Amino acid sequence: MAFKEVSRVEVREIVRRWQAGSSVRALARSTGLSRNTVRKYIEVAGRCGLTRDGPAPNDAQLTELVQLNMAGPRRIERSTEEMLEPWATQIREWLKHDRLLLTRVHELLRQRGCTVSYTSLHRYSARRQWLRSRRSTVRMADTGPGEVAEMDFGRLGLLVDAESGTRRMVWALIVVLSYSRHSFVWPLLRQQIGDVIEGLEAAWAFFGGMPRYLVLDNFPASVAGPDALNPRLTRAFLEYSQHRGFIADPARVRRPQDKPKVENGVHYVRERFYKGSHFRSLSDVRLGARAWCLQVAGTRVHGTTRRLPLVVFSEEERGALLPWDGEPYDIPDWRDVTVHPDHHIAYRYALYSAPHHSCPPGTKLEVRGDAKLVRLYHRGLLVKTHPRQPRGGRSTDQEDYPKDLSTYTLRCPERLKQQGAELGEAVGAYADRLLSGPLPWAKVRQAQKLLRLGERYTPSRLDAACRKALAVDLIDVRRLERILIEVLEAESSAPEGISHAPPGRYARPGSAFAHGVATKPSRELTAAGSERTATP
Repeated sequence: MAFKEVSRVEVREIVRRWQAGSSVRALARSTGLSRNTVRKYIEVAGRCGLTRDGPAPNDAQLTELVQLNMAGPRRIERSTEEMLEPWATQIREWLKHDRLLLTRVHELLRQRGCTVSYTSLHRYSARRQWLRSRRSTVRMADTGPGEVAEMDFGRLGLLVDAESGTRRMVWALIVVLSYSRHSFVWPLLRQQIGDVIEGLEAAWAFFGGMPRYLVLDNFPASVAGPDALNPRLTRAFLEYSQHRGFIADPARVRRPQDKPKVENGVHYVRERFYKGSHFRSLSDVRLGARAWCLQVAGTRVHGTTRRLPLVVFSEEERGALLPWDGEPYDIPDWRDVTVHPDHHIAYRYALYSAPHHSCPPGTKLEVRGDAKLVRLYHRGLLVKTHPRQPRGGRSTDQEDYPKDLSTYTLRCPERLKQQGAELGEAVGAYADRLLSGPLPWAKVRQAQKLLRLGERYTPSRLDAACRKALAVDLIDVRRLERILIEVLEAESSAPEGISHAPPGRYARPGSAFAHGVATKPSRELTAAGSERTATP
């Protein structure tokens, strides 16, 4: 509690006006003292022998009145010491081990029946050196309504999801308007550019507008090159600030005094909102944070301004903010890519063609992708725009190829169809079906494999397999090869029977293989043997 020492001249003036007929209320209003203090001086003056119609006080009477209000310890302080002494161990544990704020300690003591003022608790803790030392700072100049907002991240604590049981660390994106001290809290799990922009969009919707300057922390998603004099923002965050119309001003690295209003708010949110509360999911934390900003943080008496932040914001600052259109922002994604030898670039697992005349293979490009379009930039100049493709997709413009390569990619399928027709009528029809479509060169490799099947399994077998595949509308080269393999396996496993092969050129009669005594055969035996051989 503040203690004001009244000087000798002020005491004489109180007695002089009292003797002149001024009331207690008039004396309090003119001197700036409370009515109880004025009554106390008048009561002591009466005990000293002074009256309203009497003489002015002499030196002895005036000295006694001055001694009444000399600065020094009062009984209330000794009683505060006596009230806090039984809680000394617990207070030290809260401040040193649990690292709670003194405001939270004051609340906990009140809940446990120890009612003392915050100032008395602060003095009690400071005498015992339980409070953290603070460096001397210089107060920053005040800003106008809607001029500046400060943003920072703070760790809240672990969150256990009620459905999955997973444990995740929850962070808080905190935005504080410098003029009114009205704040917004957005709990999140990551600090990626998409999560940060989502939180800022929720903040502008909460405030109904945006400040002209945003002082932010040096987190990698927004600041690419932290520098005390010339900080460099990332392309995605710089484009977002340009779209919304505010100027981003990164603070210096490890300089919390550059954003003091939100820096203290991190401890305030963690101690007064998250600790001791139970939440089921991240969405539950966000709903609780919004209600807490309106019902608790916005309706408290701020320690510096001594005003209610929500009231100041509603009456003085809301109308001074930049307008917010309420349309959701399509978050861009910037990447550095290289043009491949096939005149395409790879972005988000999809392929996009680049014009050959300005972006030959090996050229470095900047890619900006959003939900609908993919734009290619070369040295800041837009060179190509494609519709966004899903993973594994391809967007190719034939005009992006050189003329010689474009001619090859269009005529090569025709040559393959001609080669397929040379192998058989069904093979040619199969190749024509395979290479039909707006981009026939995309099936060139399959057509080349079709021709190799004719070399491996003979054209007649390939033609028969293609005829069977066309009958069931099976346009798949791999499955066509499987048909050929199954035919070969069926032929190799056929049952053995009478050979239908024609007689060889060296066939001999059975007598040619008879073995006996080597004698000269008579003419009759020879004729009889020939006769038997000829008889069927």
